Amino acid sequence: MNNLADALHGLTVDMLKQLLANFSDAKKVTRKDLLVAALLDDMSDTGLPRVWAMLDPCQQLAVREAAYDVQGRFDGKRFAAKYGQSPRFHHPGKSGSHRGPMNVLNLFLFEHDGSILLPAQLRLRVAALFPAPAPNFLTSLAALPELEQPAQDDDDDAPPLTQRNTAPDALYEVVAMLRMVDQKRISVSDKTRMPGVTALRAIEGKLANGDFYDATADCADVDQQIGAIKPVAWPLLLQASGLAELHGSKLGLTPAGIKALQAPPADVLRGIWRKWLSSTMFDEFNRVDAIKGQKGKGRLTPVAARRAIVGQFLQDCPAARWVEVDELGRFMRAEGAPLAVAKDPWSLYLEDPNYGALAYTDDEWDLFERRYLLCVLFEYCATLGMIDLAYRSPHNARPHFQELWGGQGMSFLSRYDGLMYVRLTGLGAYCLGLSPSYTAPAQAASCTLSVSASLQIGVTHGSLSAEDVLLLENWASRDSVNAWRLDREKTMLAVERGQDTAQLAAFLQSRDSQALPVQVEGFLRTCNKQGKAMRVLGASVLIECVDAGTADLIAEHKDTAALCMRAGKRHLAVLQSQEDKFRKAVRMLGYGIAP
Repeated sequence: MNNLADALHGLTVDMLKQLLANFSDAKKVTRKDLLVAALLDDMSDTGLPRVWAMLDPCQQLAVREAAYDVQGRFDGKRFAAKYGQSPRFHHPGKSGSHRGPMNVLNLFLFEHDGSILLPAQLRLRVAALFPAPAPNFLTSLAALPELEQPAQDDDDDAPPLTQRNTAPDALYEVVAMLRMVDQKRISVSDKTRMPGVTALRAIEGKLANGDFYDATADCADVDQQIGAIKPVAWPLLLQASGLAELHGSKLGLTPAGIKALQAPPADVLRGIWRKWLSSTMFDEFNRVDAIKGQKGKGRLTPVAARRAIVGQFLQDCPAARWVEVDELGRFMRAEGAPLAVAKDPWSLYLEDPNYGALAYTDDEWDLFERRYLLCVLFEYCATLGMIDLAYRSPHNARPHFQELWGGQGMSFLSRYDGLMYVRLTGLGAYCLGLSPSYTAPAQAASCTLSVSASLQIGVTHGSLSAEDVLLLENWASRDSVNAWRLDREKTMLAVERGQDTAQLAAFLQSRDSQALPVQVEGFLRTCNKQGKAMRVLGASVLIECVDAGTADLIAEHKDTAALCMRAGKRHLAVLQSQEDKFRKAVRMLGYGIAP
């Protein structure tokens, strides 16, 4: 749409009359060409300032937004998200009518092919006269107002916020979870890959400070238990990132997971985040389980695209400052974030598919995109230590959905409804690529130890921190609450997997004022050496020859000697990587290998 004349000619005569009626000095005309000519005269260079003055401030902002859009497009949803209001295109109706005649905003913004556009020539004129609107801005806070200044209003019965700093927990828990998987202590479903009740309890017992909500707390609605958050997230994250895989009914470490055990925890967490972004193993929106009908094909949008959008806008959050989750959602909509969850909202429902279809809502963002954003932030970003949280109970925290059919008997739509504020951590900035490195804050020693020649380790003052216990479990067996003994099998296993006993020696020496006994140094030195005494070159195939003479001939022939080795009088071992070459060589000698 290039010029105003073409846009006006696209309107009906009745529309043109409504527009001309906005000018009290306009002559009454009925022919379309005369109506267009009169309106073009009102919108001339000399007339434009008068028409502009007839717009209210909201309408002027709408025109300026379109004038500085590269396509001259006015996006009503983005505008409403940015300014919290929408411009009026019609005068108020009379006698209860929904809307009255068209106002002068329609001389600037025109419907065209499903969009609302400002004609190109008019766009240039408006841009020359008026400045660009202020850019969209994400509001953040240095401190949480509700924690800094508790509400004094006796009528305000909102439950208090809980603040949770997550990075220290995540740095500990990622190692604890990898070791649980290594010890085959987490069972998951072979279909959903979700942990069962027993596994959830075991995982929760290993969390640094428990789950976000107390699973044993009384629930306001017995039919709506909040349930686990972090104990669900960890097994899913480890599987999605390729660090764990199903071994029978339990998770076991992959080669990448074994390497992760000896890598810096911050690097492991960053790797998990990046792998999870592109994984399609599961859809976290399924965790908003009050919304039914999700399992059908084509009902939800692809999950990887959704995750990427959340990750992109998380980068706009300033580090170490609190951002209200609803403000982050507003900012995303005002920026035109293409975050969409429901592909077919008619197939999604509450309680009953015949009555509770969610397409009837007047705010799809609140039901789908907002709940998805809350889930990703609360269950995955916070579990990985990327954001600190301020949250309250989800019960009646976001009750707008209760107006829908099927929502009246529910106190929350998702277990994440209580999340109110997030704060990007230094670890989160590292995971998102905003910081080139991350150094965890130094932890003061929580206890002193005594290391004896008998390989015993005793706590002489204070108590072991969760991190200390995790480290000792890797090398030693526990004799009692405050006594450990270096374990040869555990130590050899750790060395086999690439860990160095120097790490343990440094830990013990930092907490014992005496030098380590020579017996302990010798034990660690021997384990470190003998733990690397052999290495796996590759899997091999064992081949049995018909007699020892045939085995001798093949093992010693110049074409096959380098491809096999003796494994007894009649047996040869061949690396799987060399099997095809070996088979071809023995055929040239006149021999074949039967199945």
